[in-house]
Amino acid sequence: MTTGSHAPAGILCALITPFGEDQATDLAPLKDDVDFLIERGVHGLFVLGTTGEGVLLDPSERRGVAEFVLQHVGGRIPVIVHCGAPDTKTTADLARHAQDNGADAAAAVVPYYFQYTVPELYRHFVAVANAAPDIGHYVYENPERVGYSAGVKLVARLVSEVANIHGVKDTGDSIGKMTDYLTQPKTTIEVYTGNNSTIFPALMIGARGAVSALANAVPELVVGIYERWKEGHLDEARDLQYTLAKLHSSLAGVSFVGAVKHLMKRRGLAGGLARAPQSLLTPEEAGPFDRRLAAFEDVRAWLAPAAAAASPGSSPAPAPPG
Repeated sequence: MTTGSHAPAGILCALITPFGEDQATDLAPLKDDVDFLIERGVHGLFVLGTTGEGVLLDPSERRGVAEFVLQHVGGRIPVIVHCGAPDTKTTADLARHAQDNGADAAAAVVPYYFQYTVPELYRHFVAVANAAPDIGHYVYENPERVGYSAGVKLVARLVSEVANIHGVKDTGDSIGKMTDYLTQPKTTIEVYTGNNSTIFPALMIGARGAVSALANAVPELVVGIYERWKEGHLDEARDLQYTLAKLHSSLAGVSFVGAVKHLMKRRGLAGGLARAPQSLLTPEEAGPFDRRLAAFEDVRAWLAPAAAAASPGSSPAPAPPG
């Protein structure tokens, strides 16, 4: 029997965190960003993850961002707070804070720097879940960033044995691994893909949803994939996935967070600066990036200024080229 609230099905935006010239968090622009995302139909927010640069903030800053977002959202859509840190105490403290401030769920990346054993990881995630027993918890798998993986079997054991651990966000690109999560015996794992190129295939095999960084800039496109899939318009959902994949592939070779904030700027949205040593795109990086985007007519259609763009439910999606 599971306990604790669950993350919603659908598209969760991996929310950015704006910074000012002094490198302090500059949260005022988030009000407009969050309102825009809710208006354009995202089903939830994933706060302080990789795109939100959470691991670059100290615990006090992380608490401040979580409180700001939760207060401004005011229950309009679910909010999942990423609480992962290198140690169990900090992760547990952040999860407890998220619960006490109204978060719907917490996620925690596999603890990084040291590579831990399976028993150590099991104790870590159990302790975090026990620290915030009234909300649901999700393991965040991102081996490309962390350097190693918790593994499908450990995730399945946690979901099976800990009542308020419900699933996993996996940022890898393996549909095979997604399938492994979904076919574990005697347990049901709620699976969210964190890869913008695998949303449609993940949904087709049974994933609950996706956590998307690109939803900061093109929520209409990302939500459109889910809504078309849910309505049974599979060809349309597939074509929108192709468009998103082209946009995602165009980010190769530049800072991921910087590129997301560049796309937001193109649409008239405020992303702020990045936390050093990360940075925004330089003019020398932005020019080639924009030229790569310009090669895709279907991608360009989604990058119109936000005020001029339609939500996915109000008009047909731009037709794919060809």
